[in-house]
Amino acid sequence: MNFKIFGLILSLIILCSCGFGITEWRIDQLYKQKIEGTSNVIYYFNAWGGRDSNRSGFIILDSTKHFQVEVENILPIYHLSQIPNQNNIEGITHECYGTCGDPYYKSIPIFKPMKVNISSENGIKLTTRTYQYKGYSEHERGLERYVFEKFKETKDSLFFYNLNDVESMNGIHLDELKVKKGEIYLLSDKNDNIGKIIVDDVTLNSRTNSIEKIRHVTLTSKNKIRNKDFSERGIFREIKNKNRQD
Repeated sequence: MNFKIFGLILSLIILCSCGFGITEWRIDQLYKQKIEGTSNVIYYFNAWGGRDSNRSGFIILDSTKHFQVEVENILPIYHLSQIPNQNNIEGITHECYGTCGDPYYKSIPIFKPMKVNISSENGIKLTTRTYQYKGYSEHERGLERYVFEKFKETKDSLFFYNLNDVESMNGIHLDELKVKKGEIYLLSDKNDNIGKIIVDDVTLNSRTNSIEKIRHVTLTSKNKIRNKDFSERGIFREIKNKNRQD
């Protein structure tokens, strides 16, 4: 066989086996939140690709567009620090700054942002604050899990009442828990009943933007609550029809 023809056939086989370089993603988590005053929505996703590659994060899209995992469009943040709106989205991330690995234990934590970057995403200003890894991690709490009796929603917060801790051995009881809206995730069943509420609550100092607290809370209601019992502002809702994306 002519070597040129053989080489061409081999190249075509390689291209076909790789899907012409297009990664096939299996989306196992997908949530959507409307951005007030715009036609945009912000998604949070977690997906797996070929060779066990994993991607997660936030992507902004026009509400008329179908969600796809486009790695180049993932926002450069780990968490939202405010409710997204038509003018501004604020988020936080971290970098080593000499505190990763063994140097972590001898380094001094810095809680103020090391740098602030301003960019534009779908016509919305994105403010990204980058923190030193040690300063970030020292204010990041472990997972808290509670069952609650009732809740109340305001414009910017959710209040939960009569909570019992189901995570620790101490059995902590809280009369009230207040969390900031922005990264509230509602998980519902096929009947639109809320089975679980997940909260990632970032608190920054209002004057210096130093990290004060990063809290991760999972909440389950003792009583039936519905998706419609919550507003759309600052709340992500689970998208059930997750599928494989080519």
